Amino acid sequence: MNTKYIKYLFALALLVSLNACESLDLNVNDDPNNASPNASDINLLLNGAMLNFTAWIGEEDEDNRTGFEAGMEIVRMLHAFGPLYENAYEPSDFDDVWRQSYAGHLMDIQVIKATALENNLSHHAGVAKILESYTLTTLVDYFGDVLYTDAFKGAENFDPSLDDDEAVYTVALNLLNEAIADLQTSPATSISQDLFYGGDLDKWITLAKTLKLRIYNNTRLAGTSTFNDAVALAEINSLLADGDLIDSASEDFTVVYGSNASAPDVRHPQYINNYENTPSGEYMSMYFMNLMVNGFPSTDPRTRYYFYRQTDEYPAADAQGIFDFPCLAESYPTHYTPGVDPFCTSIGNGYWGRIHFDAQGLPSDSDKITTWGTYPIGGRFDDDSFAAVGRTSGMGGAGIQPVMMSSFVYFMRAEAALTLGTTDDAAAMLEAGIRASCSKVMNFDPNTAGNAFASTATDVDDYVADILAEYAAGTSEEKLNVIMTQAYIASWGNPVEAYNNYRRTGMPLNLQPAQTSSPGIFTRSFKYPSVAIDNNPNVNPKANQGVKVFWDTNSANLDF
Repeated sequence: MNTKYIKYLFALALLVSLNACESLDLNVNDDPNNASPNASDINLLLNGAMLNFTAWIGEEDEDNRTGFEAGMEIVRMLHAFGPLYENAYEPSDFDDVWRQSYAGHLMDIQVIKATALENNLSHHAGVAKILESYTLTTLVDYFGDVLYTDAFKGAENFDPSLDDDEAVYTVALNLLNEAIADLQTSPATSISQDLFYGGDLDKWITLAKTLKLRIYNNTRLAGTSTFNDAVALAEINSLLADGDLIDSASEDFTVVYGSNASAPDVRHPQYINNYENTPSGEYMSMYFMNLMVNGFPSTDPRTRYYFYRQTDEYPAADAQGIFDFPCLAESYPTHYTPGVDPFCTSIGNGYWGRIHFDAQGLPSDSDKITTWGTYPIGGRFDDDSFAAVGRTSGMGGAGIQPVMMSSFVYFMRAEAALTLGTTDDAAAMLEAGIRASCSKVMNFDPNTAGNAFASTATDVDDYVADILAEYAAGTSEEKLNVIMTQAYIASWGNPVEAYNNYRRTGMPLNLQPAQTSSPGIFTRSFKYPSVAIDNNPNVNPKANQGVKVFWDTNSANLDF
């Protein structure tokens, strides 16, 4: 059942339960704003936490703020307005991310854990702890030090202090270990209305173990007593020996959307933003499109599934000069490499986007620019039809929000094998990651299977052969760059992994520079949201966006 549809069932059930109350006891000695866990229906609470989690990770906000998507923009997967890192994002851009975390599912989860403990409902606790763990690591990844220890005490502490980011990562790791143990017990009753895995506890356990792999891989360079390369090697090898990591599409952890457009609207938020509201409300990154179209001996097999071209001419024959193409009035940046860095019309064939930190105004080109395709937002497959998209185009928004995919896991394993010397074979994991990603993308919309422009198994085989040949011929650094570049491409639609990978490794190498030659300090973490700073005197603004998260020990210069 679609998660957004269940949201309305949840609201209806909650309303019915409230109206069913027959008590006329007016004793106000019990504070109604601090109801005890025993007064809550844990199935409804867990269902609500899942729904709030999907809204949070899928960025279903009402304020049209940037949020997590900034991670894709910073690493040149989507266009980022600039011209400087300092002014690219405002604290208010992340208000919904912060608010939905602490006033949403994280608060729900604290009640779920307390209720589960009192009523022997360990399966509910286990699932809740997994969602909590992923949320905490993601908040740390974006902001560094975040609230946790005193964040959920309500009236006891309205102004909690920030916790050290490494300490929060440790909490997240412990939560996963607890969750695995919880899910392996036999409680009084198990969960119902599981929005992600349909009640399959084995898949939740697999996810928890996979998220442990993610933590150890991401912190392998931290160099602390808790997180370092030796710990990462031992723990990852232990997980590999256990053999219970996400390794198939059936185990992928995603938010699933539908095509219903009203009462309720269950479509992918990016489909709504780009196919109906504008249409095509945001620019694709010229760098990312150029990488997939021209960066390899043959065009990446996923290209027509990732991008949809609304026109075959760039610029169009009837272009209104700088009114349609402001960049036509500018010279090729002197700090760009000719033939390497795309600028304005350099890609051609209808691939129409913007370069990194192009801050010029928006011309009337929303029905011409390249937009999202079928994967992952449920858009339109690029079959050379070159027509403007609309509210019923393609899959109608029946897409997914990829959170943890089997392809991501294979690339993590490839990275760990190469850099740490785990028991995996790096080249085999690299190949498995590419094939898992291509399979997911190419089979995402069954209607594209017989299309003359659809990629074939031969296309994939040829592409894999080219990548493996490049890997085999490379130095250690070049091998890692091959792995991270493929991880980067496969992460399309998931801003967190691409942003983390780039800060940790500085790869893909040679990302396109910003339009200005001096864009300032790269965003190593984002500014604290306005709602945090304005409402809590213990959350102060950062010195700048160059403040690093504890696991980011990469010394590469990313300030370009």
